[in-house]
Amino acid sequence: MKLPEKLTKLKAYDPITGSYAVRLDANESYFDLPQLLKSKIADQIEQISFNRYPDPIATEVVEAFAAYYNISPDCVTAGNGSDEIITLLLGTFMEKGQKLVTVSPDFSMYGVYASLAEIEVVTVQKEDNLQIDMDKLIAACQQANAVVFSNPCNPTSLGIPRSEIIRLIESAPDCLIIVDEAYMDFWDETVLDLVCKYENLIVLRTCSKAIGLAAARMGFAVMDQYKTNLLRAAKSPYNCDAISQKICAAVLQEQDLLRRCCDEIIVQTQRLYAGISELVRRYPDLLECVYPPRTNFVFVKTAYAREIFEQLEKAGIAVRCFPHGLRICAGTRREQTLLLSELERILMPS
Repeated sequence: MKLPEKLTKLKAYDPITGSYAVRLDANESYFDLPQLLKSKIADQIEQISFNRYPDPIATEVVEAFAAYYNISPDCVTAGNGSDEIITLLLGTFMEKGQKLVTVSPDFSMYGVYASLAEIEVVTVQKEDNLQIDMDKLIAACQQANAVVFSNPCNPTSLGIPRSEIIRLIESAPDCLIIVDEAYMDFWDETVLDLVCKYENLIVLRTCSKAIGLAAARMGFAVMDQYKTNLLRAAKSPYNCDAISQKICAAVLQEQDLLRRCCDEIIVQTQRLYAGISELVRRYPDLLECVYPPRTNFVFVKTAYAREIFEQLEKAGIAVRCFPHGLRICAGTRREQTLLLSELERILMPS
């Protein structure tokens, strides 16, 4: 039996597994839910009729999400994580053979999902400083059907200002502009409020980062009501399970708690950036630079990424390794102290 090459050539996404004393590799929030909120959620889960299918539109969680971000619930589609939403958009809003623009480096799964949908991928390389040349991106979008990129960016931690996103949207009106704002809670340059102004704009959000619910897979697509109705018709009828819906709705209603946690994560990210900046200053032959973060992680450019990664792994500290750098998520003060101490040991001349 011959299987399609688009499948047989795939390599599975390879997250770090195993037990580590410090996990700073997956860009998760370091805040777990308060016990009182967990008890409230447990009470709500007990009321679920497990023999019944969940709400196909995820009404309660969509309304909670819309209230949290001050947008209309009529413009929101819930999905089983942003990954399902991306797969749906590429598989239904685009056709086989059409062109999708991506940028590099960026979230690697955009290209994977596009290849499965038999979409041609055109990649715009970022500059040496890891920033996007917007004029180059606009030029590429003139010949494409859609573009997708993360803002702020995973893995670089850098962001594109709102004004530049608007310039892209207006310069390529026939191109679908998909902006993945998974980390935008940590910055203030969102275009979420513009989805009804620009019919070619789609914004993605997730509960896995600032909301702190990586365990409950829930993502959202925000666009005008017409396209929202189309995406709701195209998705699986019961794509979001009832348990995740209850969990996410309850947490999204805790607006003060979420904003306090987000503010604290931003503080710790800046602390991590300052600590690694000092190491860059002291060991310039080993660490090239660390980029000012707009996310809950930092990206360290280094030719010794693999060696440092392996040494940290031996010490029970997990970070994410890329060919020319390390992505390190902000952890607690204790975790950051352990990380910085271990980095000092690794970098110090023997």
